[in-house]
Amino acid sequence: MTDYYPGAAKGGTQRKVNFFKAGYLQKGAQTLQDGTSVNAFADINDDDLANAGETVRVPGTRTTAEYRLVPFASNPQCSAAFVCTWDPATANSWRTNLNQDVTQAFYLASNFHNYLGSSPIGFTAAAGNFEAKGSDPVLLNAIDGANTLDGLPDRGHVDNANMNTPPDGTPPTMQMYLFHNPADPEDPFVPTSSANDASILYHEYTHGLSNRLVVDASGNSTLGSVQARGMGEGWSDFYAMDYLVAKGFQPNSGRRDGEVKVGTYTVAGGLFRKEAMDCRVGSPASNCVALDGTQGGYTFADFPNLGLRGPEVHDIGEFWAQVLWDVRERFGHSRTISLVTRAMELSPPDPSLLDMRNAILQADQVVNRGKDVDALWRIFATRGMGWFAGVVDAADTVPAEDFHVPPTGAGATLQGTVTDKLTGAPVPNALVFIAGHDSGYSGDYSDVTDAQGKYSIDGVLPGTYPKLVVAGGPYEILNQAVTVAPGGSTVNFAPRRDWAAAAGGGSITAFNGPDFAPACTPPYAIDLSQGTGWGSTTGDNQGTPTNTPIPKFIVVALPAAVNISTFSVDPSQTCGDPGSAATGGFRIETSANGTTWATAAEGTFGAANRGRYNEVTPTGNTAGVKFVKFWMLSPQVPDIATNCPNGPFAGCQFMDMMELEVFGTQ
Repeated sequence: MTDYYPGAAKGGTQRKVNFFKAGYLQKGAQTLQDGTSVNAFADINDDDLANAGETVRVPGTRTTAEYRLVPFASNPQCSAAFVCTWDPATANSWRTNLNQDVTQAFYLASNFHNYLGSSPIGFTAAAGNFEAKGSDPVLLNAIDGANTLDGLPDRGHVDNANMNTPPDGTPPTMQMYLFHNPADPEDPFVPTSSANDASILYHEYTHGLSNRLVVDASGNSTLGSVQARGMGEGWSDFYAMDYLVAKGFQPNSGRRDGEVKVGTYTVAGGLFRKEAMDCRVGSPASNCVALDGTQGGYTFADFPNLGLRGPEVHDIGEFWAQVLWDVRERFGHSRTISLVTRAMELSPPDPSLLDMRNAILQADQVVNRGKDVDALWRIFATRGMGWFAGVVDAADTVPAEDFHVPPTGAGATLQGTVTDKLTGAPVPNALVFIAGHDSGYSGDYSDVTDAQGKYSIDGVLPGTYPKLVVAGGPYEILNQAVTVAPGGSTVNFAPRRDWAAAAGGGSITAFNGPDFAPACTPPYAIDLSQGTGWGSTTGDNQGTPTNTPIPKFIVVALPAAVNISTFSVDPSQTCGDPGSAATGGFRIETSANGTTWATAAEGTFGAANRGRYNEVTPTGNTAGVKFVKFWMLSPQVPDIATNCPNGPFAGCQFMDMMELEVFGTQ
């Protein structure tokens, strides 16, 4: 077994491991499907079943280890330092190291199970870990899909890995793919397997940890919105590299930045992510340079520009992992990993980055009686997550940055009134809160409006907060900056009622295309949350890639006949899809009876329209409307006719939108 990757200076040489003595197998086990926490096999046809030729018997004889790695010289990147394990130009060449690959995956997953279960992490059975005796071992599908294209992997089974984590008691599935696409001569990856890179397998395993710790009352993961999913990627990178550094396999001298790199084996020593994890703010290191050429690492305001087409979850994960590494540099491995784990357990559902900042501060009270709170605030403030930073929620893609530690002095009162913008009537039961301070250690700066629409928040430390938010029932969510003076301040809000909102009686009565419930179901298009949306397919219901979209629609029944003044649409991608799956071409139709339809608006959204509500002014057919039909006509693929069906765009398969709002009066 190797402890890092084949060829690594430390942990790169195969060594003997007795799986029985280590507790990975119990006496009598015959195959690597019989592990105490892992059920491993080679799922070469990706049917999630262990078929003939896919099961690997327990390795070893009385005198020697088995399944030694056979190196390949199949690519210019192959070397003693970055060993290749198959030849993408030769069908079935991966069979040479099939047994080694499954065994290596089994070892790493079993080892990480035991590590996560030990102190100070404590991911035990009581905490929701993965064990055979709990009926939920990790179902580890090694070299997944290696034989999906005549002895080679198809494009959907290369250069990746994943882990799906259901609630405690149901086994998760980890799929580890080969690297280097046989159909792409420009593919930059070393021909190897993700199971041979501990940083990748540990990354995937940590998805199981975070999805079992950040849950709702039923045990379902709540990492749904873009910030929450981004932190999921960041946690996975951090736990993997924290372990490898702590065990001495990954160098981290502390004297220079840019050493700690996830997945470096697959890129022959280069950058798998855009930056290294140990990049301080403003670092001049070559591995710490942002896409725009500025010196890294990231701060909170970089969020909208982390990716080439807006924030993507792995890009957000890079920012979060750098923040956590700053904490590690200050407090070391043991205390940091304890803080981060306890914070996951303390976090609210679907947390934002600032929710997790607050949860780490709260965890410090649990782990260290609050002795490190000042140092933690300085770390967060350096990254732009200071006291006055703000995000509306975990779906907010434009966070407000701040570099201040908590101010001192007496608190003041923030008050005001919330009224309907179109009718002037008071809006009761609306939640008003200062973003970033509505959960956890940093205080609860929130209130609910009374019958007269009035709210009052006491004890607010004076200063300028960039996002004061109002969210109530079927009303649109508004936010604005507020300066709280030492003597108190007054801020009024006038939101519009969203007649499409499910919270006010709107409902989906019809749609075409597939229903990807529960994650991306059509009703999420009218739930007033930019954290969840409606996902469909670009072409047929199976998601077959195409360059000819089949338009998809939803019909929204309004709770009353409305004279519509305007629509508002967030066309963003959802369901984990990249930006190309966001709605491009659209049409909105209206009807008084749900039978006879007329066009009220149409147009095209681009990348600049993602992550925000866009006002759409109707051109007609707005009186007495009882039904609204929204059409997704095309995705935001740059040129779908030529970029699809075989291009690298998810929009060739999927077409999404986040939210539809309808404003007007009865």
